[in-house]
Amino acid sequence: MEERERYVLWEMTWPELESAMGEIRLVVIPVGSTEQHGPHATFATDSVRAYEFSLRLAERLYPEVLVAPVMPFGVSPHHMAFPGTITLSGETFMQVLYEVVESLAEHGFERFLFVNGHGGNRPALELLVQRLRRELDVLAAWVSITELANDVVQRGKVAEVIGHACESETSQLLYLAPWAVREDLLTPGELLEQAYPHASWWGPVHVAYSFDEITANGALGDARAASAAFGEAIVETALNRLAEFVEAFIEESPFEELELEEEEEEE
Repeated sequence: MEERERYVLWEMTWPELESAMGEIRLVVIPVGSTEQHGPHATFATDSVRAYEFSLRLAERLYPEVLVAPVMPFGVSPHHMAFPGTITLSGETFMQVLYEVVESLAEHGFERFLFVNGHGGNRPALELLVQRLRRELDVLAAWVSITELANDVVQRGKVAEVIGHACESETSQLLYLAPWAVREDLLTPGELLEQAYPHASWWGPVHVAYSFDEITANGALGDARAASAAFGEAIVETALNRLAEFVEAFIEESPFEELELEEEEEEE
């Protein structure tokens, strides 16, 4: 495979980064988790999806994107019934990422994008991007990979309930990092009867369930229907859409223009 140009912090020396800083307009920070993903996908699932996806984004948008190291720990208390899962509190998760951005902002970077591979991180990321704008005066955004291509996922899924170690997530792994899948162990989720009406894991009423109260084997959906081709359709659609967003996001912010107009009116 032909190697494509990209800016990746882990792959650079400081003089190389310094010389590239005039071209880089966005820092992408992949965030994932270290948690169980059923009998067939490794603990790296969320983190490696986020990182490999981010690398492909950087290749598409070279030289304007720099990929930071992946954050491999997420907010995963609901998976702690399965051995090996590591979780951070929401506060710790946000503070680590806050200080990562704070460090990079000190070097002159002003735009940040968190590429998220784990659903449990979403509430913390929403709070974080607001805090970064108000306290550090940088503009940050976050996105979850699968949501970018939800229409593709819905067309290709076979199970009613998906979202974890399912045909969608496993397909993305088969495309991005096939080493993280035990293809001889692909299995459907073993869903359990829920304790309360209208209060499953996916809502509409949200209860603090532990994931072993949702599924006996730690999986949802049916990973037997996973394929690299399905994963490619999801990932490439998501990349196309995110590239469109980034191209607009790295331009002068409409927020900045609004603030400038307000300042002129005050004068």
